[in-house]
Amino acid sequence: MDTLAFYIYPLPQGTSFTANDLSVSDNVRILFDYMQIFLAVISKEGWEFLIQQYGYDGLFEINSKSGWIDCERLDEFIEVLEYEKETSPDTLK
Repeated sequence: MDTLAFYIYPLPQGTSFTANDLSVSDNVRILFDYMQIFLAVISKEGWEFLIQQYGYDGLFEINSKSGWIDCERLDEFIEVLEYEKETSPDTLK
């Protein structure tokens, strides 16, 4: 399966997140926690999957549990999320 997101620990191989992993909302919350401390990355393909799977509303709700992106309104969240997607790598190997 394709790696859609990656967490650097445990060293040296790290942890890959596939579509199956990201289909579990608690795994997405954990990934957002890792993103908050700059220990994980989500590919553009991963963002596309997450947006399709949860929609912006669902991701906003997951983010509210994580506290990764500090915003109170959905439109603010979408703006930051789109920036994250735009600056993400196309794919992860």
